[in-house]
Order: sequence, then structure tokens, then C-alpha cells
Amino acid sequence: MSFDAVKNTISNNSYCYRLTSKLELLLRLGGPPDTIVHNQEWLYMLQEETRHSLSIEGHFTTERELKSVLALRKSYPEILNYFRTAQGLYDLALQHHREQSLRLDLATVRHVHSELFRELSSSRGQCRKGGIEILGAKVRPPIFDVEQYLRVWVDLVPALLERYAIIPALARIHTLFESIHPFEDGNGRVGRILMNFLGVSQGLPAIIIKGIEASSRAAYYAALEAADLGFHGGFPEPNALQLRQALERGNFSLLENLLCEAVTPQLDIMLALSAERQQPLVDFAHLAKILQVQEVTLRQWIRRGRLVAIKREGKWYSNKLLMLEAS
Repeated sequence: MSFDAVKNTISNNSYCYRLTSKLELLLRLGGPPDTIVHNQEWLYMLQEETRHSLSIEGHFTTERELKSVLALRKSYPEILNYFRTAQGLYDLALQHHREQSLRLDLATVRHVHSELFRELSSSRGQCRKGGIEILGAKVRPPIFDVEQYLRVWVDLVPALLERYAIIPALARIHTLFESIHPFEDGNGRVGRILMNFLGVSQGLPAIIIKGIEASSRAAYYAALEAADLGFHGGFPEPNALQLRQALERGNFSLLENLLCEAVTPQLDIMLALSAERQQPLVDFAHLAKILQVQEVTLRQWIRRGRLVAIKREGKWYSNKLLMLEAS
């Protein structure tokens, strides 16, 4: 992702407004660190994404239960499959980012579904053959030619990433995938992992859409409903032009704002890890002395978007490289 690719991320939402500056800072810091996929803080991000994404679909678990599953002390294949699939795919996406290339095909999409439903379904990786209704949603997914719609989606992804800044592009890509709803089950999980695969390949960390609280799920559903407006009356033919025209009838502001807010905590962690490659992070007591300000001022700077910092064992850490322009 270049500087030009991040300049149009801004909306009136404060998270989106600050996201542009943070993405530009990440580029100046050299991009995501090489070890980020295996860093403990990155692994915690993956655990949180697993919990929230599965909660959106009704699979609720506590942090303790999740860790028991990942340690193989407890069986919960939905959790284990999601974590392993996300971890492997995001590592691949990071390699794409380093090579400045993007490889997405139908086999990748099938693979994600297949891995998510390992030991759970005999039809994993297979597109549905008939119609489907999304409970509580107004969108009407296509009944026939589902695989062809999915192929067109794959073809449209590079064009959408080229035309739009990263967050607006991901909002449209995710909306179209969920509207097509190509599988009998697990479309939300597949769609969120694919969205993050694309985001990581463009230099973002994982986007964690909140799903544990009912209000968070409702906000996500409302954002999707506003975005998929062009498909409420049905689907056009499976060709790129007609799908894009229908897609653009949606209102993406809610979803874009939600994605900006959902990616910000992980982006702060990625920024801190990137800055740490060049200069050690120090606690606020030390940083306040270096910058000749009070610790309370540093906390105010975090709220105002002027400083990026992360918590470790209950204490804030940052360094001078993580200063941003006042907003």
C-alpha cells in the first residue's frame, strides 16, 4: 500500500480521520514487522478476532475457554478451525504484502471454507446449489449460478482495491461477498477472514468486528443492511458491470466507520511493534521525562490521536517515533 492509497480513507468519523495518519506513519516506519504473525500481541489479536467473529454467528466462548481449546485441552472445532485458518491465511497475506502482490482465486475461497468446516461438514468448500435466505436480512442472494457469481466477485476484488482507498474497498468487497452468500453455512466467517486476508495483504492488521454484545452485532447487521441496499430486490446477472452498479446503490458510510473503529486497536499495536524495531518502547514515566511533559498529558495525547501507545502488563508504553500531528 502506497501513500496515495491511504489518502482517501478519511470520513467524518474520528477513527477514520485518524486512520490515514496512522497508515502513513506505518509506511514511514517500514510497514508491518517481519515477526508480527508470531508475536504474542499479534496472537492475542487473532484470539480476539476468533472470539468475536464466531460470536457474531452464535458461537460464544470466554477467553479461558478459547485458550483451553487452542491448547487442545477442550474440543470445540469451530474455534480451533477458525484460529488456525486465520493464522495461516494472514501469514500468507503478509508474504503477499512483502512481495507487493495479491493472489486471490476461487481455490483460496474454497480452501477457507473447507478449513473452517474441517471435521464439521462433508460438503466443505462446495458452493450451495439452491436458494438461501439470510435470517432477518433484506438482501436476496442469487438462487442459480452461485459459483459464477463467486468467480465474478474474485475478479472484482483487484478492481475495487485499485479504485478505492483500503477501508472503502474492503467495505464493498465484504458487502458483495455476504450478499452473494455462496455457501450453505459459514458465510460470515469466510467473508470476514477473506476481508482480513485482503487487508493484511495491503498492510493492515486484522479487523476485529465486535460480536460478543448484542448491540455490537446489531450495529454490524445494520451497517451491512445499509450497504447491500442494491441487492434487496434480487440480483442482476453474474457479470462485473451489473454487480458493481447494484453494489454502488448501497450506503457504505456506516460500514466504513465500523471497519475504521474495528481496525484501530490492532493498528496501534502494529505501529508500536514497528516503531520498536527502531527504538525501544518506554513506559510513560520515562517518556514524560524525555518529552518534558506530564504523564497525564501523554494520556490526553492518546485520546486526541496525537500519540500511539500500547499497554503491557497494565502500563502504557510508547516512544517518540509514535507521535502524530494533532487532530
